[in-house]
Amino acid sequence: MVMVHGDNFGLVLPPKVVEVQIIVIPMFDKNYDVEAIFAACSLSVQTLRATRFRVEHYFRDIYSVGWKFYAWERKDVPLRIEIKLKCI
Repeated sequence: MVMVHGDNFGLVLPPKVVEVQIIVIPMFDKNYDVEAIFAACSLSVQTLRATRFRVEHYFRDIYSVGWKFYAWERKDVPLRIEIKLKCI
């Protein structure tokens, strides 16, 4: 079972077979509330795991958002959830 798409980066597995189906990535802005963003990410992961999805979160904030997206695309994660909360 192999899926085909437009790049040449190797094997692409279908969503039912891949190890991680969903990745939750927090996004930060200048005026961000880290605790609120991490709490929202954790709640999302718990909710999705309760529905039997294979979900991971990526809380490391030393990398840019683009780097995080690319890293998880290379790992063939079919769905990415981005969470961003702006503090007013």
